[in-house]
Amino acid sequence: MTQTARPSLVSEADALSVAGSGAVRYEMGPAVIAAGADATVVVVEAGDNPRVSGVQDAHEVLLSREPVPDLSPRFEFEDVLPVHVFVRLNSGCFPLGTARCRGRSVSPAGRDGVGLRLDVPLAREVLDLVRPVPESGPVPDVNWVDLVETDPVRALEAFVVGWFPAEESEGAESDELAALPPPLAAFHCLARLRPALHRFHDPVLKVPERATGPLGDRLVFAVWNGAVMDWSIPWPLESSRSADPPVWHTEDPCDNPETFVEEEPLSRFLLQFTLAQAIGGAPFHASTSSMPTARFDALRGVLRPVPLSPFLPTYTAERFFVAPGLLAQVSGDEDEVSVFFGALHRGSLTPLLDHGFPWIQFDG
Repeated sequence: MTQTARPSLVSEADALSVAGSGAVRYEMGPAVIAAGADATVVVVEAGDNPRVSGVQDAHEVLLSREPVPDLSPRFEFEDVLPVHVFVRLNSGCFPLGTARCRGRSVSPAGRDGVGLRLDVPLAREVLDLVRPVPESGPVPDVNWVDLVETDPVRALEAFVVGWFPAEESEGAESDELAALPPPLAAFHCLARLRPALHRFHDPVLKVPERATGPLGDRLVFAVWNGAVMDWSIPWPLESSRSADPPVWHTEDPCDNPETFVEEEPLSRFLLQFTLAQAIGGAPFHASTSSMPTARFDALRGVLRPVPLSPFLPTYTAERFFVAPGLLAQVSGDEDEVSVFFGALHRGSLTPLLDHGFPWIQFDG
């Protein structure tokens, strides 16, 4: 159910009066809140302001910054009094309806604040009014896909340099990292130029760790989801395999380790791993599940497949697709697929609306 009729604008004073008698006015960053006997009223600025106070999508309004202590009882838990949300436009305040407080919201993308879930999602027309989609900024090309088969290390470098903005470089390479096989050493050199690689939810370890396992001694270079699984290379390396060693995937490494060999060698696996993390850490997302595969086929003229084997084959077996400023990971079979998109700009997702997919999440 979404809003269909556009309600009338009201003055800010009239909007705040909905709070009822004894209302006290507060400010949380650019947002204005009135707490009264009848309700809590929230007035936010219009505009596309991801991760700061304002409308985030058709379902959520975010109040960023630390809550005012006096408002904590109304925002830490769902209060018995309704929360009315308005957006400030040039000629008045636009009512979005009521919302339920979800308490403090913290995510890897940095959305830290009070999350309000609208009781009735916004229609697209209303969403475009209160949170218009700006034109996409410059987006990186995807020519690096041409290098995956012949030079995956260069492909990874080209993707990372294009996708992540330049920052101040981190410290110099240590002697220990200099002894790593070339693909892993190149990754750490790249991470010094693009420190965002170390801010993933599950980044490659800054310093690999020695360990043992069913297949022998190993060097762990990445850990997933609190050590539920990890990835390593044989250590010490056999000289004949040191240039691009196989990757060992170990399940439950702490208690009951089970190890098997990844299909991709280290150079190509690092590209797989980085694509998966970059999608999860992208500023904007869209996802759909159990969609007929035939409907996804309409995107094959837009998305380029990355020639890699499926990632996490015993779990989701995801394949990667790319377009300028857009990444996608796809799992499924010939009947139905699930797709998760990550984008650098909101506007890179908006054209996907034309396909009418059943979205679970859509930040465009």
